[in-house]
Amino acid sequence: MKVKYEDKEINIKRIGILTGGGDCAGHNAVIVGLLRRINQANLSLPKNEQMELVGLLEGWKSLTRDPEKELDKIVKLLKLIDIEESFTVAGTILKSSRTNLFSKANLDANIPEKAMENLKKLKIDCLCVLGGDDTLGAAGKLGQQYAFPMFGAPKTMDNDVYGTEMTYGFESAVEESVHFIENIRTTAESHNRCFIVELLGRHAGWVAMWAGIAGGAEVTLLPEEVLDLERVIAQVEKAIANKQHCIVVVSEGVRLFDTRYPDEINKKHQKMLDTVIADPKYALVKARHEMPKKKDSFGNEQLGGIGEYIFAILEKHTKGFEYRYQNCGHAIRGGVAHVMDRILGLRYGDAIFSFMKQNTFGVYPGLEGDNIVPRNLLAVKGGRFVPQDHQLFGMRNAADYY
Repeated sequence: MKVKYEDKEINIKRIGILTGGGDCAGHNAVIVGLLRRINQANLSLPKNEQMELVGLLEGWKSLTRDPEKELDKIVKLLKLIDIEESFTVAGTILKSSRTNLFSKANLDANIPEKAMENLKKLKIDCLCVLGGDDTLGAAGKLGQQYAFPMFGAPKTMDNDVYGTEMTYGFESAVEESVHFIENIRTTAESHNRCFIVELLGRHAGWVAMWAGIAGGAEVTLLPEEVLDLERVIAQVEKAIANKQHCIVVVSEGVRLFDTRYPDEINKKHQKMLDTVIADPKYALVKARHEMPKKKDSFGNEQLGGIGEYIFAILEKHTKGFEYRYQNCGHAIRGGVAHVMDRILGLRYGDAIFSFMKQNTFGVYPGLEGDNIVPRNLLAVKGGRFVPQDHQLFGMRNAADYY
């Protein structure tokens, strides 16, 4: 298809597409949405302008491999008839990786330049990159540095990418989290227990907030709040007194200690934790506390386990009640792609093709109201956290209403 890129006419015939970072629901829907439009356009285009969509396997890692030696590990020609039903499931049919083209080691090895050389060897005329702010940021840099036609699509179950009111992957993660909470509640009610349920979401509390409210959690703890465990204990005891059971939802990005907390809270939490670590019963908590923190190739801290701390502190500092800890982990971002993520993903794929026809490159689709608008890849950033003046922030604890 002939389009204009940087004031020059180019003929885009072979479009590459990759998925980077963590998997989630909606990836496949974007691929299908784009491929539908390509197929539709091909019905009326002359043969020398007809397009094909080529999947690049395992995200950016595909472009670090040698096409002359590992072609079967790099590309997959996509046919609509073969993949059209994949938009109903989560994950990615193209596989993924957390490969950072612009890490120091990769920059020293000239990997971005090699990636561009590989795109040319693969005869890719345009690249669509599906991912979060790290993956999209790399697409923006690569497209700008090498004047290459680039598109993105904002995914993340965390819902923390600026430029869109919702990322695909978020709604399905919330639905699966609510289902988990509802299943846990019947056991909590049956045995008069308090369950601490930890949810993914990194440093943004959107998933935990929505799931906690929709699942009826008595207490929901978010990374954006100033955590005060004395207040949490009071809320839990209040719920237990009224209902004889309790659900505490904890976002994985919640911290026991933080420089933005008042000193007295940090000191109080340290004393609470010290009593836990000193108790042989909580040897696993002590071991976790002493483990070095891991980071991925983009420098992001590996989270997970804060719910175990909350569980141990609550159990140690309250009396006469039984506690259990459950970490939903990766289960909430897999399985079925729920309706909103199917629709949003299909819309994003459809929009990418429209942007291409409109000669609008270097962008990703963002949801604004009920409209899909182009956003600059060079301006993409994460860190869209829950503001404390958000209506749902004040509604997150059912125990406050007893």
